Amino acid sequence: MNKPSLALIAISLIALSGASASAQPNPDEVAIKVSYSGLDINTASGAKVLLRRIEQAAADVCGGEPANRLDRMKTFRPCTKEVVNRTVSKIDSPALTALLRDRTATAMVQQLAGK
Repeated sequence: MNKPSLALIAISLIALSGASASAQPNPDEVAIKVSYSGLDINTASGAKVLLRRIEQAAADVCGGEPANRLDRMKTFRPCTKEVVNRTVSKIDSPALTALLRDRTATAMVQQLAGK
């Protein structure tokens, strides 16, 4: 895949079924540009930097992490997960996809272990 000279991705909030409309911004109005120019996203280190940027932007798009644990579990985490997954899918970088898959698997194991 050839990387454009100024590579920008737009992260857009998606509508989540069951999420309170008043708790989420309007999906058509929220987008954050995340630059990965200068990063070799086909390496583990470049993919790691980009994934962190995507996760930070997703947190902003989803309204920021709420202090209330129930709100984090019910709306924030599903929103950020969906935004990150869709964004990584659109970028289509094997290294970035593998990193996200590994992080997801690790998080699932930790959740099952009660950590």
